[in-house]
Amino acid sequence: CGGQSNLNHIVRKNVPSSHEYHWRTCTYGDNEMGYTCGLWQLFHVMSVGVVEYNRHNDALATGGASETLRNYIDHFFQCDECRMNFLSMYDTCAFDGCHRLSEQSSDSERDWKEFPLWLWETHNDVNVRLLGERLESRNENKPNDFEKHQAQWPSLYSCPNCWRDDHSWEEESVYQHLHKMYWSGNPDYIKIPAKGGVGSIMGGGASSYRYLNLRSKLTIVVFAVVAMLVRLSSSKRVRHSSGWHKKSVA
Repeated sequence: CGGQSNLNHIVRKNVPSSHEYHWRTCTYGDNEMGYTCGLWQLFHVMSVGVVEYNRHNDALATGGASETLRNYIDHFFQCDECRMNFLSMYDTCAFDGCHRLSEQSSDSERDWKEFPLWLWETHNDVNVRLLGERLESRNENKPNDFEKHQAQWPSLYSCPNCWRDDHSWEEESVYQHLHKMYWSGNPDYIKIPAKGGVGSIMGGGASSYRYLNLRSKLTIVVFAVVAMLVRLSSSKRVRHSSGWHKKSVA
């Protein structure tokens, strides 16, 4: 698990923590929850981070970045079913990924944005599938179109500009929303209780909180992760045979 150890080292180096305070994104105050949700958030931060990196540096190929994400999930995502579902979608070119994500670098920002948008579409598909599995486990009917809509993100309420009148997506607005959520910082500062759960958030005193500048710390971490992406992509240590690598003959 050398890659995981390197990632842990980068996070500890750039985002120092203490025994009192912990980030609790996705846990809702329960530290036994939130691992998969937090991992998806990291993936979204990384995908938007590739666009930001390319704006200021020699551009990374979106196909190389997505391939590295694919290999990370293959080796380090501990949920077997989650891992196999993602790998199946990636390797079979779901959402036209084989053509949207290129192994050749590009100077086009539109091309760079395909990576975070493809990942967003993939995540929404996972959400809809999980909804269907939950209903099936309760012996309920399959989700209807309205329920599938409700399972997707962002909602009409949180991003009205992301939805067209015909209920299709306005992708440029979706990307701006992704950027706002996962890069600009939303909110810029979050309160982290030292102890306890939601109750302590509501009733704790000022000494129970510490403000963390989410934007600056995530920026440092993501650029460090992107730097790992560059090294891993260039080394090409892990390759696989799939439809993804056959796209050039299509």
